[in-house]
Amino acid sequence: MQPNTPIACDPVDWECIQKVLAGDYESFEELVLRYEAMVYSQASKAFRDKTEAEDFTQDVFLKAFESLSTFKGLSKFSTWLFSIARNEIIRRYRKDHPEVDAPLENVSSEKSLLEGQSTQESQLLQKETHEKIRSLVNKLPELYRRPISLHYFENMSYKDISEKLNLKMNTLKSYIFRGKEILRDWLKKEDEAGKD
Repeated sequence: MQPNTPIACDPVDWECIQKVLAGDYESFEELVLRYEAMVYSQASKAFRDKTEAEDFTQDVFLKAFESLSTFKGLSKFSTWLFSIARNEIIRRYRKDHPEVDAPLENVSSEKSLLEGQSTQESQLLQKETHEKIRSLVNKLPELYRRPISLHYFENMSYKDISEKLNLKMNTLKSYIFRGKEILRDWLKKEDEAGKD
């Protein structure tokens, strides 16, 4: 990027991104906390199941984390993040519904995502996904398993979990973040094994 290229990114976000790229990975949590509600709002329109929307939100942030070096600050971080979320919704929809070539502008709406799928099928799929994730969570080391279970299955806030487990807030967030990275890798490997 040319030195005189204007940075459109919010200065606070930009500074945070530079810290992450310099190796201060905990600073990424600031971005997660700032934009988690925005991504979750988009996910909840696309996925009826709360757990799936939460998992999708975490996946979007993992993708953003992995691709952060490609973000040049030519747009707002929120715009870039929204684009990742939208593209992932489209990718998942096309993977689940290869027979439907829906217009891109309609894909993020709940109606088009569930079109052609009965309520019963949809509920069954959600139940299977939920049980699969819960089964994988149970295989995690206790260090990660307890915070993730309390947060996602018992709907406890980070504050309540940190008090219950006597953990500092940053440590707790780090455990949940790393635990979900492990889960994501396991799900990816299962998905790849299923294609063989």
